[in-house]
Amino acid sequence: MAGPDWLRWALTALFLAVAAYCVTRLARARHVAALYRGCHRATDVGHGMMSAGMAVMCSPVGGPVPVAGWQTVFLVTTSWFAGSWFRQRRNRAAAEPIGWHAGDLHHAVAGLAMLYMLTAMPSGGGHARMAAPWVPAMSDVQFALPLVAWLFAGYFLVHATLLSPRLVRPVPAGDTRLPAVLTAPRLAASCQVFMAVGMSYLLVA
Repeated sequence: MAGPDWLRWALTALFLAVAAYCVTRLARARHVAALYRGCHRATDVGHGMMSAGMAVMCSPVGGPVPVAGWQTVFLVTTSWFAGSWFRQRRNRAAAEPIGWHAGDLHHAVAGLAMLYMLTAMPSGGGHARMAAPWVPAMSDVQFALPLVAWLFAGYFLVHATLLSPRLVRPVPAGDTRLPAVLTAPRLAASCQVFMAVGMSYLLVA
């Protein structure tokens, strides 16, 4: 990712903060396991992994995980959410997300966008390049299909725009049986808006 170091560090810190929020949700949810089902855990894990991945992409120092490792993570993420969305369409019973404001199809698209950015990256020096820190490998990226990148970027900007009213709209009281961190839709919407705008920025930067 090109850009001044101060901007890259700021984005890295913000993406890591979103990832920490997801980990906090997972930790607090252990007290209400009966209400916080597997689909909810998958959503928090998905958001956490995408936030961590975008943090590494922004970081001036890169990350320790090879690109192939991240590709595997987002291939599994995309496949899981796409399969879950297809199953819900057949059963006509979508699970209500706790806190978050997006369904499985959106998360599948987000995982696919992350996978696209990784796959479009030039492989350069073979295995040595794949094992190098991620950001230096991204610095000379040339997208194979720029139109795809722009379509993804446009999608996430629309998603952020549609979610923006939730940042100021009055929020109804959540389920009192759940920890407050799981019933904070305004906070979750803020995280999702930032992730969507950040994804668009990474796709065009």
